[in-house]
Amino acid sequence: MPRGNAALHAPLINEAPPGPRRFAAYRRLSWSLVAVLAAIAVGAAIATHLAMAAHVAGLIRRAAWLLPLLVAWHLGQLFLAALGWRCLLAAPPTGIGGFWRLRIVREGIDSLLPVAQVGGELVGSRLLARRGMTLGGAGASVIVDVSLEVSTQLVFLLSGLACLGLMNGHADGAASMKLVLAVAVGAVGIGLAQAGGGLRALEALSDKIVRRWPALGDVSLLGLHEAARVIYGRHIGVVLSLIWHGLAWLLGTMETFIVLRAMGLGVTPAQAFVIESLGMAARSAGFAIPAALGAQEGGFVLAAAAVGVAAPAALALSLTKRLREIAGGLIGLTLWRLEAARGQVAIAAPLPQTGPG
Repeated sequence: MPRGNAALHAPLINEAPPGPRRFAAYRRLSWSLVAVLAAIAVGAAIATHLAMAAHVAGLIRRAAWLLPLLVAWHLGQLFLAALGWRCLLAAPPTGIGGFWRLRIVREGIDSLLPVAQVGGELVGSRLLARRGMTLGGAGASVIVDVSLEVSTQLVFLLSGLACLGLMNGHADGAASMKLVLAVAVGAVGIGLAQAGGGLRALEALSDKIVRRWPALGDVSLLGLHEAARVIYGRHIGVVLSLIWHGLAWLLGTMETFIVLRAMGLGVTPAQAFVIESLGMAARSAGFAIPAALGAQEGGFVLAAAAVGVAAPAALALSLTKRLREIAGGLIGLTLWRLEAARGQVAIAAPLPQTGPG
């Protein structure tokens, strides 16, 4: 072979295979490229979220002037809920104004304090007992009231799903049925637990607490099961309570409709009904989370998407409700403070008796 050709091919023949250092360089280059791509993705996500946040903030500003009206509207909802609570008792120890104040206190504690949305019910029971009932009787009224409220929410949710099916031109299939069954099983389970003696277990537990820690004061719930049985026996009172709670849920639909309209969205009452019913069901499902943080927002976003409302608008709606919730919650905590300052002495009264009807 001529020398020129040998010289031409020598570098290829004598080239050493890539060594460990060259592979390390390739790996560093690969990771650098991955890091750059990741940084670009993160930057794009931040830019997207910032743009979305600006959009959400703009929508909230459009509806901010409604906040006093929304607080008053929600207090109206709580007035209906208070009517539903009071009508359960044959001889209520206070007027509707007293039940309304206690219902606002319950809402404020559940909304603003880290008590997994049950602390308000405990405080409400104690404050009602101060007005002339046994703690067991007051606790039974709150438990039955909450149970009936959950039952009406089930009807509200079913109605929302039915409305969604009609809007889509078909039933919403297996996913809707699974959700309905889950809520139905929960509601039936609550009723069976109460009827099957579950409240007697609470009585026994409270009695042990009193004996073990006397310094806690009178927290005995003796008579809880019997009081609940008497309350459920007042069929007219139970039916009226269901009606009042159902109307309260419907007022929430009007709040959603008004807020979305104020934000400039041309939603229909049917769309608002679906968003409110499904969104509030998601909030209730997150009862173990203080104030259902995140659960409510996710629920409203998904419910709004089902009726063609964009995620920023749904998130703005939820956050506007949060602002109203904070304002109303502060009212509730203030009333709680005033109730505690009154220092009323609890007076034991007979358990609720079955009245006419």
